[in-house]
Amino acid sequence: MTEHVGPVDKSVNKEMVALLQGAWRSRAVHVATELGLPDLLAEGERTVDELAAATGTHAPTLGRLLRALTTFGVFRRLPDGRTYAQSPLSAVLVSTPGNAESTDARFMAAGWHWAAWGELLHSVRTGTSSFEVANGGVSFWELTKTDPDAKQRFNAAMSAVSLEESADIARAYDFSSARHVVDVAGGLGSLLAAVLTAHPAVRGTLLERPEIVPLARELLGKADVEGRYETVEGDFFEQVPAGADVYTIKRALHDWDDATIVRILRRIREAMRPDSVLLVIEGVVDEDSDQEALFRGLLLTVLVGGQDRPESDYRALAEEAGFTIRRGIPVGDGGLRIIEAVPVA
Repeated sequence: MTEHVGPVDKSVNKEMVALLQGAWRSRAVHVATELGLPDLLAEGERTVDELAAATGTHAPTLGRLLRALTTFGVFRRLPDGRTYAQSPLSAVLVSTPGNAESTDARFMAAGWHWAAWGELLHSVRTGTSSFEVANGGVSFWELTKTDPDAKQRFNAAMSAVSLEESADIARAYDFSSARHVVDVAGGLGSLLAAVLTAHPAVRGTLLERPEIVPLARELLGKADVEGRYETVEGDFFEQVPAGADVYTIKRALHDWDDATIVRILRRIREAMRPDSVLLVIEGVVDEDSDQEALFRGLLLTVLVGGQDRPESDYRALAEEAGFTIRRGIPVGDGGLRIIEAVPVA
């Protein structure tokens, strides 16, 4: 029989309780963001009744939610006990254009997102996505393609993060020697827009699914790159535009298993000239990765069955697909890397 040695450290117990209740705190923040409370309080102090009227909610329950959120710094409760104000934490969630934290919170607030995390045990047991199990057999990609609300939440969250990353990538890598860049699975077009903006002599092509291309055209149309880009509706499993100087693929490979990644990279290689360059741009995890990076990796597994990998894994997969790796380039102060590869002669 195992016996405890020494007295129980009650502070450790409290720490574990806080961890176990973390989902409650997270859900409360997401609901507050979904209701638009940070935006309302950015306009000035308001009472619970005023906030309830503005959000169409039950005032007593809303009051309890707000009171709970103040215990860890989200919103401030004023001395009268009925009036609330913005805090530095809740100010982060104001839905200004391109606000990554706010759009991320709304993405996480969706019921289908929470349902997928609720089946995390399935992913741990099988190594596959729990999304379909939790959402009636519908895959993440199918939902975000056919459901307008899911599509908007996902695209907004990805766009907000991608805008900042794309500017960093355009600074970290010298595209000036390229005449033509093809962005494979280019999303809403933020990377291509950043590259073309930074390098006026470069022209670009964006390859994306048909339902995403109109959104990419909208973003590219707002950039000062008119006449230097085209969009192509297609599937990187089928065909990639041929003959460019540089090919980029950003945060797309991590959605797939190893065999599928090799298949995608081989399809890109088929489109490349012998002197073309491929830039695989991915978040990488290693022994020094922080908590956020590791949980983002689990999120990929839960939603689509993917994962973030060490840079060495991406290098090995690229080599299996027929590439030679030239170098790895860190981007910013996070785990994002540019892996520069060329076709094997």
